[in-house]
Amino acid sequence: MTTKKFIPYAHHSIDAEDIKQVNDVLTSGVITRGPYVESFENGIAEYCGARYAVAFNNGSSALQAAYYAAEITKYDTLITSPNTFAATATMAIRSGGPSPTFVDIDETTGNIDLDALAEKLMIPSSRGKNIVVPVHFAGLPVDMERLGNMPLSPDDIIIEDGSHALGSSYEKNGPLVGSCVYSDMTVFSFHPAKTITTGEGGMVTTNNEAMAQRLRLFRNNGIVRDCPDSPGPWYHEVVDATGNYNMTDISAALGVSQLKKIDLFIKKRRKITSWYHEDLEGVKNLSFLEIPQENTVSPHLFVVKIDFEACKTTRKAVMERLHDEGIGSQVLYIPLYQQPYFKNILGDISTDFPNMERYYSQTLALPLHCNIERSDVSRISSTIKKILNAN
Repeated sequence: MTTKKFIPYAHHSIDAEDIKQVNDVLTSGVITRGPYVESFENGIAEYCGARYAVAFNNGSSALQAAYYAAEITKYDTLITSPNTFAATATMAIRSGGPSPTFVDIDETTGNIDLDALAEKLMIPSSRGKNIVVPVHFAGLPVDMERLGNMPLSPDDIIIEDGSHALGSSYEKNGPLVGSCVYSDMTVFSFHPAKTITTGEGGMVTTNNEAMAQRLRLFRNNGIVRDCPDSPGPWYHEVVDATGNYNMTDISAALGVSQLKKIDLFIKKRRKITSWYHEDLEGVKNLSFLEIPQENTVSPHLFVVKIDFEACKTTRKAVMERLHDEGIGSQVLYIPLYQQPYFKNILGDISTDFPNMERYYSQTLALPLHCNIERSDVSRISSTIKKILNAN
């Protein structure tokens, strides 16, 4: 067992200014439903270039709110990638929507295969609308301009799962993920593994006023306060059964502080990925996801693909060796259709997704966060080389 410091695969970056901002809220007398939530919402909307941003207590509830705002029903068709966190699909079901229709991925990027998606959209929805949810895996945006030109009906809705991609742009000097120039809504997560964090938190951006109103309605127990003919300031009406998904001012204050540093965070993450490429380029049986050369991606993960069979080892053995050397790693993601919940609904459909199956058999995420220095990447890379060449 190594005595070297442990390098986790993901970690938040908190400084004295973040702590001061949170302490200011704690001593202000208002710790929830106060001014910091609106300030954070305005900051995200301005940063992304969207008209509206609505904050939530976590990314999963933000996804559920987006499906609620889309007025999803069991008659709709939910189309998404199997290479994503469970909430992308489960929150649609919790909102009264259908079981997901998965589309295979492009294994060179980890994103949804747009050719396969186009074929899927050629099949008309029998009763309801299509709700298409592209996932910007690891921070690399899906080609949204191409997706937007696919055969969609006026009733169809596009919700971007941008949980990995705050700060990414669709093209060099182009609009950012979250601007909703190609979609109806974009969902973000502020989990500690993400580029900026609020501890737990989520956000939905949109340019649609009606959707923004439904997002707020969902967040606040289905309560409407601006009622016509109100008898007084205490009056409100419950118009739907939703829940309480409010972000606290404590979380929002951290978000406000973190957002000020996002450009520095992205710059550091890009530098770390470039160090990995310098060190691991040309390593036998190891390859990278395809990332544009231009600085358009806000990297959330650094994923390598390893032919474990050719290396005469297993992923489990590699991860255990890395851990013994003080290095964290992770697998993202297990195909959603393989998870017991979805398998019980959809059956065993693994053979329909050859790209996802091949990708899953080889994927491994290495540490990527702003606490990593050049010496850490050198240590991680040399350890990877030693492990893969030892068999």
